[in-house]
Amino acid sequence: MHTIPRMFTAAILVAVLSLPARVEAENSERDTPPEEQEIAYAETVSKEAQAWLDYLQDLDRRYPDSGKANPERVLAEEGEKAALLYCRAIGFDGPCTIETATGQERFVDARDARGIAKAGWFDWLWTLFSRIGVIPEHAACPAPYTMVEIYMDDEDNNNNNQRSGWLGATVSNHNTTWRFCRLSLKATSDFRPLPIMGDDYDYSVLSLGLLCPSGARRVWRRHDNEDSANNNSHSGSIFPNFSLWPGNWMIAHCHFDGAAFAWGGYMTTYPNIGIKYGVFASPSMPSIYALAHGWVYQDDEDFLNTNLWIGSPDLVMSGSNNTTRHLAKVQ
Repeated sequence: MHTIPRMFTAAILVAVLSLPARVEAENSERDTPPEEQEIAYAETVSKEAQAWLDYLQDLDRRYPDSGKANPERVLAEEGEKAALLYCRAIGFDGPCTIETATGQERFVDARDARGIAKAGWFDWLWTLFSRIGVIPEHAACPAPYTMVEIYMDDEDNNNNNQRSGWLGATVSNHNTTWRFCRLSLKATSDFRPLPIMGDDYDYSVLSLGLLCPSGARRVWRRHDNEDSANNNSHSGSIFPNFSLWPGNWMIAHCHFDGAAFAWGGYMTTYPNIGIKYGVFASPSMPSIYALAHGWVYQDDEDFLNTNLWIGSPDLVMSGSNNTTRHLAKVQ
């Protein structure tokens, strides 16, 4: 099984943008309490989490454009294995399935009283073959869309979180709550690359499916949040994303490069999906596409920070020990 250093070797580390006011103000390793240092030294990546990440990276190599993939064939060949690997990565020792209770999706054990997997236990993967999340302007997602929230407990000591401009339903204070609407399969398929080449025309959405839409590549951010008394949490199914002990997220984005090849061609404007929304986008995306711009800067864990990128986010996101994400309202 791969070790932590090998996982890091696979990453493409991206430097922090030249924004001194946001980045240089935060450097408080020396203030880290001894008990928090002990937690940081004990951080590990479980073999189950590593296996899931390795599998998805291999899957993306084998299916570089989901537009060419036959969902029935892919899921017939990959479905049970993929579902079981994810269940183990999020802490189950066997099959799991999605249950909706009090209006919220959550994963639960999929075995009966005899310990046997229930028939059709991984059918949930059919509805999550290729799905994405966009940033709603308001904290609501009308049917058939589903609200997904990811709460990040950011650095406590000398916290330097900052934000500006259009944030949509995102909450940024001393911690950060990212809110997304998980789109339907049909709405997801309408998202493709913009037709103009260059990083100014790049954008990203949250990956919420087994494969990204046609024309997108998956970019991962290992996000090292506060170690001491960490309160990271989420609501709704965040598949294929997952958490790592003691306070780390592995967050996947579907990144569309300007003028990248897509089986379904380009889109000339952002889809009208029935709500006002935004995406992660280059801060220099022209106004013909970006109606408003914003950014969120997160002050991540100071001591033994393990942030990394797997895949390049280009101009859309940046950061080494801290993280900046650029947002754009597009509809």
